[in-house]
Amino acid sequence: MVLNLDMTQALEKAAFKEKEAAARVQDAKTKKKARQKATDWDGRWAQLFGQAQFKNNAAKRERAIQVKAACEAGTISMETPPEKISGVLIEAKYRELERLQRDDKIKRLLTAKPDNYHLIRTEEQLDQLINDLDLETIVALDTETTGVNVYKDELVGLSLTLPQADYHVYIPVKHMEAGPQLRTNYVLNRLKRHLTNPALGKVLHNAKFDIHMLIRYGVRLQGLAHDTMVAMAILNENEPSNALKKLATKYGKYFGFDGDSDTFEDLFKGQTFDEVPLDVALVYAAKDTHLTWELYNWQKKHLAKLSDLEKLYDEIENPLVEVCVDMEQTGFLIDQDFAQEYGPELKAEIEDLGYQLKRHFGEINFNSPVQLAEVLYDKLGLPPSKKRGKDRSTDVKTLKALKNEHPGIEVLLKYREYTKLLGTYVEALPNIVQADGLLHGTFNQVATVTGRFASREPNLQNLPPRARRLIIAPDGKLILGIDFSQIEPRVLAHMSGDPHFMEPYLNGEDLYSTLAARVFKVPLAECGDGTKYRKAMKVGLLAVMYGTSMWTLAEQLGITVEEAHQFIEDFYREYPQVYEFIKATWQEVKEREYVTTLYGRKRRFPGHREQAVIYDKLVAQICAITGTATVPLDYWTRKDIPRDLKHSFIAVKGDVERVRRMAVNARIQGTAADIMKRALLNLYTYCKAKGWAINGTVHDEALLLVDNTVTLAEVNELEACMIQATKLTVPVKVDTEVMTRWGDGIKKEEYKWAA
Repeated sequence: MVLNLDMTQALEKAAFKEKEAAARVQDAKTKKKARQKATDWDGRWAQLFGQAQFKNNAAKRERAIQVKAACEAGTISMETPPEKISGVLIEAKYRELERLQRDDKIKRLLTAKPDNYHLIRTEEQLDQLINDLDLETIVALDTETTGVNVYKDELVGLSLTLPQADYHVYIPVKHMEAGPQLRTNYVLNRLKRHLTNPALGKVLHNAKFDIHMLIRYGVRLQGLAHDTMVAMAILNENEPSNALKKLATKYGKYFGFDGDSDTFEDLFKGQTFDEVPLDVALVYAAKDTHLTWELYNWQKKHLAKLSDLEKLYDEIENPLVEVCVDMEQTGFLIDQDFAQEYGPELKAEIEDLGYQLKRHFGEINFNSPVQLAEVLYDKLGLPPSKKRGKDRSTDVKTLKALKNEHPGIEVLLKYREYTKLLGTYVEALPNIVQADGLLHGTFNQVATVTGRFASREPNLQNLPPRARRLIIAPDGKLILGIDFSQIEPRVLAHMSGDPHFMEPYLNGEDLYSTLAARVFKVPLAECGDGTKYRKAMKVGLLAVMYGTSMWTLAEQLGITVEEAHQFIEDFYREYPQVYEFIKATWQEVKEREYVTTLYGRKRRFPGHREQAVIYDKLVAQICAITGTATVPLDYWTRKDIPRDLKHSFIAVKGDVERVRRMAVNARIQGTAADIMKRALLNLYTYCKAKGWAINGTVHDEALLLVDNTVTLAEVNELEACMIQATKLTVPVKVDTEVMTRWGDGIKKEEYKWAA
């Protein structure tokens, strides 16, 4: 009995061990399969990431990384065998992932909707809103549209933030969603009293867009109290993006919006706003004005601590928004007939230039930098550029320096100029004329770090002289071009206080002739208009003002680097207070990491101080070794300067000297830009009273559209508007041209004025 029991137990024990061993084998097989599968998966992705399509395209690689991570997290599935995964499939899966992410963001947006976000869909709700608006002194406002073309796209809705009532609304007027929705004209007519009331302050982000959009519907917004986009550019000109949602994501934690703020693209890619469901539209649109309002309060606190910037914003930048709106609304009349005639003429000239180029350089693609470089530098053996990294360049600057080396270079430059003129202007500009027959450009008052205006469609700064002739005055009108004369040198004279530099302005003499005679030590009679000395001084003064390197100056003047260096030394010797002003600017930017214009505009250079301290120490060491006052030109080849010292110096030299150049430029050009903006405000007031308009500004020139009955006395008053924009220690002067076609002007003194 005991024996049988022992045998049974032994058998059971053996069976259990066998079963246990089988389980271990099966588990090992499963793990091996899993490992094999993982290896195949990871191996395939490693293989894909090694392919050119992902290796050479950072955006595509990032999308692939996101898809892989989402598959591994179980967010999306990839049922395809690893070996079948392709770039096309990854792109499809990324679009699927994007949709899921958008849906998730929208779900979270709706879940987090504040209780004081309200949709206005009925007349009763609008009545209550209007009653509450009567009690407000300032509100935030935004428009939602089908797109960004203010002359074609349509209004979809308006959002408002009412600070006193403490709620935020969205009024849909043209959404596709079924259900009650108020008509556009009804809403605007009811709100018009408040929208056009200058006593009710309005806070907007990129106000210009919304003002243009409302103008299309017969409402001219009044009472712009603050534009948060413009103000941000004043508070930090180095901000990488002034888009509302980008600013909210970056700074929101300081005013109650911690976390990411999703952009339109993040939430509604591939849609227009009229397709967005109303519950989602409410949260998105109401949040826009809510964000704008809180950003405004935060900006006001900072501006209050920076009185110069606050004054600059309040007195120049904010009122200038209205000027920009009117310039853009006025637009330019394009001579379509001239464009149609000029286009074929230009094409014929380009074709002829192409034949000449073939004779010079053979059958190559003249738009290919590689092929051009091979011909110029390998076949013809032209001297390479002296600039590091530009030795085989075929850019315009390099070609201009080479034009005396080969007759074909001049033809190539002309070919490029005419080709750009044809494609970018003569053929393109007539095609962006709006339905009213006018070309409405865009003027950006805060696009540049120095405060200068920028423009696009067209970019007036880059518009070639021949392309300007496309723009004409309408019947019964004239174009006046009033241009500050030498405003930047005058600013330098004022800011430096150099008596010799101010002298020609105070005595009514020609600046460049006087400077040339003094620096080159030649009689004034030899430095008149058109002389080599005066031409050299025009280029040389810019080099002095803006720190152009002696290598660039040498290239521009066709002289040696040593001669260019000597020119700068001679200039500083003759105008020591100009040099002191420049050195003081270098010291200022070193100590404060910013400089200011005469009107308080700041140009910041974060991180410069540390580099500048190192730079100055290294300069002192080099000068102590060489016994010179400044670092010698040949420092790199000198054997008495230790190699490590030279390398340390070259490591900081470029950045420090670049900041120094920009700092001087910011003070001079930034002040000139502020003066131009003040002038535009004066002109705007004068023109409005006359029923005239400003239709553009380029550099230091204002373009005005006036009646052809304008008198000389009125033109003198317009000039006074510009001259009185500033008070310098030297006289401010303007030059005026009268035109029916831009570029074909008559000087004011030669024009036959109406009696």
